[in-house]
Amino acid sequence: MLPEHIVAAYRRERPGIRRLILEARWASFQYRSVLEHDPDAPTTAAALSGARTLHLGVLHDVLALRGADDPDVCDSAHTCGDTLRQLDAADITMTGVDYLRQRYARAHNLAPVTDDHVSPLIEHAFPEPLDLDVFYPATSDLIHQMCDAYFWSKIRNPALPPAEAATEVRRHLICQGLLLDYAAALTPADTAAAAAAVEAGHALRARDGRPTCGDQNARAYLLDAYRELRPDEEFDAHPFDCAGGCGGDGIVLTTVTWEYQGDGIYVPVYQEPVDCDGGDPELHSVNCSTCKGHGYTYSRGERHLCFG
Repeated sequence: MLPEHIVAAYRRERPGIRRLILEARWASFQYRSVLEHDPDAPTTAAALSGARTLHLGVLHDVLALRGADDPDVCDSAHTCGDTLRQLDAADITMTGVDYLRQRYARAHNLAPVTDDHVSPLIEHAFPEPLDLDVFYPATSDLIHQMCDAYFWSKIRNPALPPAEAATEVRRHLICQGLLLDYAAALTPADTAAAAAAVEAGHALRARDGRPTCGDQNARAYLLDAYRELRPDEEFDAHPFDCAGGCGGDGIVLTTVTWEYQGDGIYVPVYQEPVDCDGGDPELHSVNCSTCKGHGYTYSRGERHLCFG
């Protein structure tokens, strides 16, 4: 048994970390793809938003049960449950994380569960998590970075050069491998997660043209590559209930072009994903070489959001 198996829904379904990662990644990709290509399909977007919330929440919850040293992990799991409860218009009094587990059970055709706590019939002495001497990036941030990199590596966008797409493929591999490695480090009994992390490390080394090495060095290479990827930047993950509306991804769909209709009226004509400002938009300085502080540029009857 693994730590998450103290929860009835996870004990009965026994999902592996690798599967949970794939489900969260795919649900996030589907939702963002709709926003990118068909933002006027509210029914589809709402359904995919629910799936994304469920799978991201479950992944956060399982890592929290394993003892992830990141307060945002537990908070995100509760927030996902609360969000699902609102989407379902459910009139219940259970906590957000309990509702998240109920929804997970229903999604896998399991009977309603009521024993989402340790049962005296299955007392189990879990091994103590390792006293990790390796500094891992914030778990919530890794999850959202992984989903973001996967989206940009897969989406069909002519504006994204092949070299940048390849960079996103590598970033995705690094973040996914580190999540597997961290899950295995927290719970050494999870040999499947450790094997998947080793596989990711070897795949990354092969991609980078590095010589073959032992399994432990392959896992260590994931963290080395991550540090090289962001050498001077501390990751600051956006919470799931981010005031900027990004849902934790750090990306929001924003209108960037308007058509001028006369009399000071501008009609939105084009949207694209941009970095989330966390609900605190940055004002452009009058010294901005592009917009001179207005926040917009103008051309041929159109207004454009300034990215200067």
